[in-house]
Amino acid sequence: MKELQDVYVQICGCRECGLPAGYCPQLRPPGRRYAPGGVVFVQINPGHTGSLTAREIEGKYVREHDREIARRKATNTQKLVSLQSQFIKTPGDDTYETMRSAFLNSMSEHWGWPPGKYGAMIKAHGVSLDEIAIINLAQCPVPDNSYQRHQLERCWTKWTSQLLTQLQPCVIVAQGRQVWDFLRTRTLPVKATLVEGVHHADRKSNEDKQRRLLRVREAIEQCAGDRRQN
Repeated sequence: MKELQDVYVQICGCRECGLPAGYCPQLRPPGRRYAPGGVVFVQINPGHTGSLTAREIEGKYVREHDREIARRKATNTQKLVSLQSQFIKTPGDDTYETMRSAFLNSMSEHWGWPPGKYGAMIKAHGVSLDEIAIINLAQCPVPDNSYQRHQLERCWTKWTSQLLTQLQPCVIVAQGRQVWDFLRTRTLPVKATLVEGVHHADRKSNEDKQRRLLRVREAIEQCAGDRRQN
C-alpha cells in the first residue's frame, strides 16, 4: 500500500479550508488484514474531542466523570496526532505500522461514548476493525462539527474519492445520514455496493438499526460469495 501511504502524506499537507489551529487532517489507516475487494466504512469526520482545550472541556461537560473521559480522549487524540506527524516526517513501514497499531487500539478502546462503543458498533455490522478500512468524508474536524457544503465537496473531490480509488472496496458502508445522503447522490470512483450502516451515535429505534445492520451483513456476504466464485 505504498501508494496509499503517499496519499496520506499529501492529505496531511492540505490546509485549503483555512481551519483554526489544531483542526487538521487525521488519518484512518486500514486494518492489517484489509485488502482490495474488502469493506470500507465512511464516516463524516474525525471528531473534535482531541481539539478541545481544558477550559472547553470544563464548559462542555457538567459531570466530572464525563470531563475525565473527555480528557482521556483528548490525550489519546494528541498521541495519535503525534504518531501521525512522525509518519509524515519520515514515511516508511516502521512509522506507518506504529501509527496504525495506535489507531486500531484507539478505535477499539477509546472511541465512542462510552469509550469502546465505536468498535462494538463496527463489530455489529459483522466485521472486525482489523479487516476493514475506515475513511472520513471530511479529513479534518471543524468547530462545532458544522460543515459548509463546499468543504465536503472539496474534500470529496480532492481526497475521499482518491482514498476509495486506492482501497478498491467491494462494499462501502455509509455511517450516518449525512454521509448516506451525500454518497448516494455521487458517482462513486469504484465499482462497489453502497449500503447505509449504523453510526455509533445513532439514536433511531433498535428495529430500524437492526434492519440496516442486516442489509450491511447481507451485502458483505454477497461480496464474499462473489469472490469465492471468482
